[in-house]
Amino acid sequence: MINDKEYLELVKKLNKRSEEYYTLDKPTISDSEFDRLYKKLEEYENAFPLFISEDSPTQKVGSKILEKFEKAEHLSQMYSLDNVFDISELAEWIQKNGETDLYSDSKFDGVSLNLIYKNGELIQGITRGDGKIGEDVTQNAKVIKKIPLKIDYLENIEIRGEVVILKDDFKKLNEISEKQYSNPRNTSAGALRQLNPEITKKRNLTFIPYGIGENSLEFKAHSEIMNFLFSLGFIKTEFALTNKIDEVEKFYNHILETRSENQIELDGVVIKIDFLEKQAELGFGVKSPKWAIAFKFPAVEKKSKLLNIIWQVGRTGAVTPVAEIEPTEVGGVIVKRVTLHNFDEIERLGISIGSDITVVRRGDVIPKIISASKGGDKIRPPENCPVCQTPLLKDKTIINCQNLSCKAIAINSIEYFLKSMDIKGIGNRVVETLFENGILTNIEDVFSMSKHKILGLDGFQDKKTDNILDAIHKSIGNRELWRFITALGIYRIGEVNAKLIAKIFGTDFINKNLDDFLSLDGFGDEMANSIINFISANKEKIQRLLEIIKPIIDEVKDSSSPLFGKRVVITGTLNLPRKEFVKIIEGNGGFFTSAISKKTDILLVGVNGGSKLKKAESLGITILTEDEFLKNFLN
Repeated sequence: MINDKEYLELVKKLNKRSEEYYTLDKPTISDSEFDRLYKKLEEYENAFPLFISEDSPTQKVGSKILEKFEKAEHLSQMYSLDNVFDISELAEWIQKNGETDLYSDSKFDGVSLNLIYKNGELIQGITRGDGKIGEDVTQNAKVIKKIPLKIDYLENIEIRGEVVILKDDFKKLNEISEKQYSNPRNTSAGALRQLNPEITKKRNLTFIPYGIGENSLEFKAHSEIMNFLFSLGFIKTEFALTNKIDEVEKFYNHILETRSENQIELDGVVIKIDFLEKQAELGFGVKSPKWAIAFKFPAVEKKSKLLNIIWQVGRTGAVTPVAEIEPTEVGGVIVKRVTLHNFDEIERLGISIGSDITVVRRGDVIPKIISASKGGDKIRPPENCPVCQTPLLKDKTIINCQNLSCKAIAINSIEYFLKSMDIKGIGNRVVETLFENGILTNIEDVFSMSKHKILGLDGFQDKKTDNILDAIHKSIGNRELWRFITALGIYRIGEVNAKLIAKIFGTDFINKNLDDFLSLDGFGDEMANSIINFISANKEKIQRLLEIIKPIIDEVKDSSSPLFGKRVVITGTLNLPRKEFVKIIEGNGGFFTSAISKKTDILLVGVNGGSKLKKAESLGITILTEDEFLKNFLN
């Protein structure tokens, strides 16, 4: 089982992957990999329920909503589903809920949509969002096939379902489009979120109902509700009503065996307790109903051959191996390339040029190589960036380009710099527009932009341009050195370490060597090597930026303070905001850190201290309550 630190890292990782899947419609890992990591998270939380993070994806539904649509509130909350992956897990779920009728139907791999009807008319369409608030896509919903604009029912009702694109329509779309769409699910999500309803209409989306939300119906069973929805003109899909697990399994196998013939992409079967009174009795968990479960399909596996490995540089500088394979149809999509995530995966799988490989696409999303055999030439990691030829940083499984002038990472480095330097009014879209028009090519260009170059670009009027240039000008001589170091985006160097570098070395940090950085408290080989590699690739640029920005160098704090030089960790719920304690710590020359280690001097503990408190006790670290801390250190 994972430990406390690994748990918190996994929470961050899964939240990022959820945002990629639900919000950006650009997943970077397969469904099966997400499910595997999610299960590890649940195992930890089941063992230590008191230490569940409020940020855990198990405590949320979906992800945050995009900013380009108006927000809209569901009349009643929307939920996601828990998953099982084999018949024994399903049998356990059924046994736990007692003998009762079960409604089984296909799990459609699309995008959830909530339709609100009043007086028989469709008045609103809302994406699931975080379950309570979603995106108002009403105009797009009105052009989707099989969504009636009027129904023969006058009471208020929420009708919920999945927006999908049929396989034939998806194939036609790729035949006529210059852009090749990767899979039906992501295509559906992107089409539903178009600002122009005409584009949505051209995608030929379809709506499949699966249930209702707010309503005043008097039915006693979910099956009755579904028959009612079918009678209103919504698409009728195949289902089974039974109270025996072997019949549920038979239905599952039938849907799995005929999956390839179905015009809709499927990734499992959903089983619901049919009687509404029993559903109400069981109720809901934090993110899913207790009366429904998704029985997921196994991964679709196909054989192919690895032809070559190319190395691509992402927006953050991560250099990732991508396998070029013999074109292979997997789950209805022709796969030509497969991301391998890192070099360790190549070695773990024993991949070489010419290897016979097995490719899977669980949930019909991201292809993944799960095994390899034979092959010829051994694959070696690159020494230099494939885009700018700068020597690469190699840190365990990570290969990274840290050259700020590398075209592959230029936009991301500018965006991160502006955000970290707290320069307002220049969001990602503004940066991308300026970059595309050749006005911004690197961070230095931010401080040399002129009004006459920007004016005339689409969306840039006098006031907006003045505000942008004013925000940049006000940042000069008005930002702390630690903020500048953080904004450079050095791998492994976050805010806490940037403050330490600024405090100890000042602007002379660019002239320090490996041993100098290793002498800093908490710096190991990986952090020191990272910053040395970064300075080597960017020293002249950093020097010019320092001369332009003139960052504020913190005065040396009073060394007589009992907090001077102390590393302080905070855990639990406090009466005062956490940032107030950080101010006290740093204002007295101390260091606020997030993780307990042997080098930690003080743990400030509030209510529900959790695993950090246990670790501090085992290491003999000084532990102070909120009152004790304030009494000792508040001036």
